[in-house]
Amino acid sequence: MGHILIVEDDKDTRYVLKVVLEGKKHKVKEADSGKNARLQVENHIFDAVILDRVLGDVDGLEVLEEIKRDDHSLPVIILTGHADVQSAVKAMKLGAMDYLVKPFSNEELVFLVERAVKERRIMREFDALRQHIMTSNSREIVFGESRAIKHVISQISHVARTDLTVILTGPSGCGKEVWARQIHRLSLRNRNPFIPLDCGALPENLVESELFGYEKGAFTGADKMKEGLLEIAYGGTLFLDEISNLALSTQAKLLRVLQERKIRRLGGKKDIPVNVRIIVASNKNLLDSMKRGEFREDLFHRLNQFSINLPSLMERKEDIPALSIYFLKEANKTLKKSVREISEGAMKVLLEYSWPGNIRELKNTITRAALMTDKVIYPEHFGFQNIEIPSLPNDIPEEEDLNLKSAIESVMSDVEKKVIERALSKTAGNKSAAAKALGIDRKSLYLKLKKYQILPKT
Repeated sequence: MGHILIVEDDKDTRYVLKVVLEGKKHKVKEADSGKNARLQVENHIFDAVILDRVLGDVDGLEVLEEIKRDDHSLPVIILTGHADVQSAVKAMKLGAMDYLVKPFSNEELVFLVERAVKERRIMREFDALRQHIMTSNSREIVFGESRAIKHVISQISHVARTDLTVILTGPSGCGKEVWARQIHRLSLRNRNPFIPLDCGALPENLVESELFGYEKGAFTGADKMKEGLLEIAYGGTLFLDEISNLALSTQAKLLRVLQERKIRRLGGKKDIPVNVRIIVASNKNLLDSMKRGEFREDLFHRLNQFSINLPSLMERKEDIPALSIYFLKEANKTLKKSVREISEGAMKVLLEYSWPGNIRELKNTITRAALMTDKVIYPEHFGFQNIEIPSLPNDIPEEEDLNLKSAIESVMSDVEKKVIERALSKTAGNKSAAAKALGIDRKSLYLKLKKYQILPKT
């Protein structure tokens, strides 16, 4: 099914063309002049245009030239009442896909229109793929043998080949983007782009322009049209990390996209159809955000078609040796080194550490250690000696309803808070230095300072 514009000044011909195409389930709009054709193209997105060579107010080839200037990949089929070779050649040079000489059969019309719609879809996917190749990063590999990770792998194998929207939850640094990429790789969309956007890394106004794009002159500094990520990801997957940071106004626009499958660029007049799968992630509890009025309930229920909770590194400690070796191989490539192995003592330290920064912190730790040695990684290469790691308490307070997971989380939160406090103490309150020592970024540190109500001494 395509969206077709018929530009024909003869009312009876327009009617016949419309009936034939609607009979094939296409959506049709009409224009009886060149002026009306321009308005239709300006305000709607079409998959093909059927354009009469001779119109009452203007030469159809002028309209063709304007259409192709505005949207070079929009297929245009020229209708002509005369088998004028010169005119046909000129039309093809201006970008027409083909032409039909009146009278023509319904079969000829339908064949050309459906070919045009197919070519339009292919071109949009090709443009998206080209953009993806130009901007894609190296692929990361997801693996692990722990029971927790095998459960995640099982969930992903069930949902990947569907188009269901997925919510990934879990602590900061647990690899949400890596798992989102894995869903995309296993999906039927894997030949098309995977586009990530960190909703917490950009100001509110920039998030909207990144998602929806903008027209030239939409705001100060918009000196040319820019496609949004929802367009660039055509046929593929858009990953929205830290979605809880979206402003309520942007959440409302995203809800409309999910419901109607079309967008409108900032400053634009026409709706643009999108074909994209959405995967979102949050390290906050979205249900709690809803209760506080920070996240729209209708958007949550629209997104929550399938939910996967990713474990922290503490919940999958048996994966640490394999992950460490994998990150060491990556570090050797990045740093152009040949570190052979991680010593037994160093591995013991890795297994005993609390990993408040999860997978991201482990990767940073291994990379830093590889930088500090030439052959073997030993405990002193981690830099952990700069921060004392408190041991777990011997006695866990009794609770009326003792839940093992809740008890562990409570204890680990106490440990994490103490590690952060000691890091700040060792660095004299310097947050950048403390974040570096902890193996996490400044944003993660600020979130944890807020979570534990830690006030650094200055």
